[in-house]
Amino acid sequence: ANIGAARAAFFPRIALTATADAPTRAEIAERLALTEAQWFVSSFDRPNIRYNVVQKDNGRRQLLDFLGAHRGEAGIVYCLSRKKVEQTAEFLCEQGFKALPYHAGLEAEVRAGNQRRFLREDGVVMVATIAFGMGIDKPDVRFVAHTDLPKSLEGYYQETGRAGRDGDPAEAWLAYGLGDAVLLRRMIEDGDAGEERKRLERAKLDALIGYCESTACRRQALLAYFGEAHAGACGHCDNCQQPPATWDATEAARKALSCAYRTEQRFGAAHLIDVLRGADTAKVRQFGHQSVSTYGIGGDLDAKQWRGVFRQLVSAGLLEPDIEGHGALRLTAEATPLLRGERRL
Repeated sequence: ANIGAARAAFFPRIALTATADAPTRAEIAERLALTEAQWFVSSFDRPNIRYNVVQKDNGRRQLLDFLGAHRGEAGIVYCLSRKKVEQTAEFLCEQGFKALPYHAGLEAEVRAGNQRRFLREDGVVMVATIAFGMGIDKPDVRFVAHTDLPKSLEGYYQETGRAGRDGDPAEAWLAYGLGDAVLLRRMIEDGDAGEERKRLERAKLDALIGYCESTACRRQALLAYFGEAHAGACGHCDNCQQPPATWDATEAARKALSCAYRTEQRFGAAHLIDVLRGADTAKVRQFGHQSVSTYGIGGDLDAKQWRGVFRQLVSAGLLEPDIEGHGALRLTAEATPLLRGERRL
């Protein structure tokens, strides 16, 4: 032990990261016994990247609309699964893009060949899994698109950071839906990690959902996550360039929460919206939900507006998906003040 301590005192060690949040940096320092070492953290800001987040509606159409302004440019499209990578690359080729798939399931020779083409040719769109790990030394990536929700803001920022390394304007685009969050929560719970690691991953996912649902400056939210202050109003993100309209949804939120409670917190957003809007579906009849007090009380909002309400409730921590219940939405303790009239939303 003494010899090991002596060696540690004389052998220099350095830990280098790309884009790591504070908990990750702290864990690295602890595991490598570098807690007493000097830390050097530069700015995380990438002012040349424009951040844009859209609510997922028709994913392929939305992706095509986004890529329409980037024809002939190099970029990366991230997908959650290998199957979706293959399907998306094929779809983009059909639409006239020079798109290539990249994921761990490809033969090594094919994967390496696609990587070479991406690095050497102009205008190649690489479609890859979110676990996409090849080191890209390509300065002119003009866009990074996420067709599914990443696992964390840390991962998202690392991946979007592949764009615009030459300093010229670039764009980061993300399409997400509540179903993405439910799927990622299930992946966390089904994983082999210990409870402490799962708790950390859940917190990171919550932060990402909060970022997506935020009506504030995207750059300010991103930098705050990495412990860096920003005044906001960057003028170079969707929320700054086109400020989203907000409305007092307190009553709608109470209706949504009550509906989840009255249906025993066993159902996801789609069914709850049917109940709120008074839909006559087989599932509503099967469970007798046409007789609950919240049936039909939400006809003043359409299904798209209700989906926004449920996303905000999940983002604000008033509802949480029950992984064991296949995404059923359950009330949290944070819902109580709003139901009691002590809080507005």
